[in-house]
Amino acid sequence: MISKNLLTDEAKNIMESVNTFCEKEFKDTLKWDAEQYMPYDLWGKMGEIGLTGIMLDSDLGGLGDDLLLAAVVMEEMAVYSPAIGMTLGAHTILAGNVINRAGNKTQKEKYIPDIAAGKKIASICLTEPEVGSDAAHPKTKAVKKGDYYVINGTKTFITNAPHADIFVVYATTDETSEKRNVSAFIVEKDFGNITVNKLNKMGMRASPTGEVFFDNVEVPVENRLGEEGDGVYIMMSGLDVERIGLSGENIGMMKGSLKEASDYAALRIQFGKPIIKYQFIKDKLSYMFTQLELNRCYLYSLANEWNKNKGSRALRAPTAAVKLQSSEAAVKCAEEAIQIMGGTGYMEDTMPQMYWRDAKLYTIGAGTSEIMKLIISNDIENRYTTF
Repeated sequence: MISKNLLTDEAKNIMESVNTFCEKEFKDTLKWDAEQYMPYDLWGKMGEIGLTGIMLDSDLGGLGDDLLLAAVVMEEMAVYSPAIGMTLGAHTILAGNVINRAGNKTQKEKYIPDIAAGKKIASICLTEPEVGSDAAHPKTKAVKKGDYYVINGTKTFITNAPHADIFVVYATTDETSEKRNVSAFIVEKDFGNITVNKLNKMGMRASPTGEVFFDNVEVPVENRLGEEGDGVYIMMSGLDVERIGLSGENIGMMKGSLKEASDYAALRIQFGKPIIKYQFIKDKLSYMFTQLELNRCYLYSLANEWNKNKGSRALRAPTAAVKLQSSEAAVKCAEEAIQIMGGTGYMEDTMPQMYWRDAKLYTIGAGTSEIMKLIISNDIENRYTTF
């Protein structure tokens, strides 16, 4: 495939390592999905081969901030378990990377090594019951009292929350400011007064999600990331990383759907020949291959571009585009795989039905498809003369 030419040797090697690891360790994916069970006993093993250290500084135990590596790890893991991939991504690409980017030397040395090694689980607390797409206006408050901030509020749909040791929390620190002074904090579960309520989902069921309640949680001033009021900047500067990295999951689900469907179609006999011989089936498989290869080429290209121009504002619309297109294509490819497999595809012991439920999340999480279209259209409006 042409897309493979966009991979560095390091990316090819880690893709092979993830494939070998998952082939060996992810034997019970569908069972984990049915039981809503995340096998955190694998966390240490994942840390040993560097998976819990993607997008984290190499001198602190990570693999470095190479977004192409992160994307291919997410891709390969999603073939076997999108839910575990999402759990890993929330741990390192989201929460860990925020500390890695915005933390000072002391904060990074304190938290990154344990996150990179998988010894502690990280989670990012952004969405609230009344705050979703408008994430820059959290109702959670952090009031400074001497050497501490006292945080009160509720976060919801938080990946890893039921098992997290470290939370990155966004909270309003000055309600009087016209810009809604938002700050980011590193909050340890051991600080106390934190309650988590586990939520049940239709997909990504092996990835634990929860509602987090902060009730007068005292957070030391030295756990604030950046200056007071830097929260929105910290949040926005990480969106490109999140959308490129997690879009790898969509590629993986497309790849898994195509493999399951084509394998089934080659063996399923109807009217005297394998159904892969029929034009309707060929049409579906060709669509799936096209979506996989086009989306993968675009994703790898964007990841390489981000590696060269970290933080470039020019990447905002393209990253929204890859997240929009790949998430919707992943849902459609899973649906086509189910259709090809017929009644078998509708059963719970097959992968495409899980891909279908899991892929739907990425049309919602990390920015809905509608918000992605808004970002893209605003970019066109503001910069249309550059086309």
